[in-house]
Amino acid sequence: MDLRNQITSGRGGRFGAAALLLLFALASASGPAQAASGSAFPITVNAGQSLVLETPNEVSTVSIADADVADAAVGSERTVVVNGKKPGVTSLVVWEEGGKYTLYEVTCKEAKMKEQVLLKVKVSEVLTDKMKEFGIDWQGSVSSAKNLDGTLRGGLFATKVETPHEPLLLGSKTDAFAVWEKASGSASFMTTLRILEENGSARTLASPNLVAVSGDSAAFLAGGEFPVPVPRSIAGEATSITIEWKEYGIRLGFLPTVLSDGRIRLRVSPEVSAPDYSRGLTLSGYIVPGLVTRRISTTVELKPGEMLVIGGVKQEESSVRIKKVPVLGDIPLLKTFFRHKATSKISRDLLIMISPEMLTTMATTAPVLPTDAPEEVK
Repeated sequence: MDLRNQITSGRGGRFGAAALLLLFALASASGPAQAASGSAFPITVNAGQSLVLETPNEVSTVSIADADVADAAVGSERTVVVNGKKPGVTSLVVWEEGGKYTLYEVTCKEAKMKEQVLLKVKVSEVLTDKMKEFGIDWQGSVSSAKNLDGTLRGGLFATKVETPHEPLLLGSKTDAFAVWEKASGSASFMTTLRILEENGSARTLASPNLVAVSGDSAAFLAGGEFPVPVPRSIAGEATSITIEWKEYGIRLGFLPTVLSDGRIRLRVSPEVSAPDYSRGLTLSGYIVPGLVTRRISTTVELKPGEMLVIGGVKQEESSVRIKKVPVLGDIPLLKTFFRHKATSKISRDLLIMISPEMLTTMATTAPVLPTDAPEEVK
């Protein structure tokens, strides 16, 4: 009686059930090996990423055909870690305890690159100075006057238009002068004037180009640092002074995020600061200046090529300085000849222009620099 008849016969029911179990076990034992020998199980991993394979039994060793595409290592008793390196296809063999093995076809793909954003930035500060200044230096002499036995000479150099001198000097700082001399030469008077009104405009410009990955930040600082002494004390020891550095200047921070519809969400945090010694303090013998700061923070959504302009951040400073001769400088009408007055007004206006663009390719060659030009033969 063959095995099939024993399985189907009533008397061989118990034996038939055992045979079925035996056949199922043999099929299960040979299934993975047959599948492995016939075709490989496909797995996919991205370059620069890892994949963990779980096995039903303990892993003894692994082998990969092309280590340049991917590599593999035993992670734990029943896991294998596959690391993608570069795009390509290779084979992986995993041996389990007892000699059983499984063949895998590993496909390594290029990981999807994040979008990169080019930020074209221009930062300018329009500085307008207005100053008015008026003062007089004078000098005179008298040699023939009633009850005057000799010569009287005198002068006042409140403005110091030029270096104090007798007679008064005329030079590049002199705006006007007047001289009177008596025909007999017994009396003379000379004055020099500084009548100044200045209007100036200066522009400080920074125009960096920054590249940032979508979702990551970029920043730049055009300025400097100044030292700040910081006292530090340790229990049982004398107080020591350490130096920390405080940054100042034009600082810009960006956080671009590329949205699904192609727009760019841009968070901008510009800041302009400068040391101000008029608001400083003295700490441990060091003069620490204050900081005059203008800071903005905003978030906008732009299409590539559109421009964001931030302006209207103004700051004005005005000052009046008067130098005068005591008492004489306060007498109406005469005080003009005994005082020097200078008035200045400074207006600062910050202007920031930002234009984001999508960056698809990076440069492969270095640009030509002015230092690359050959020297002229003399």
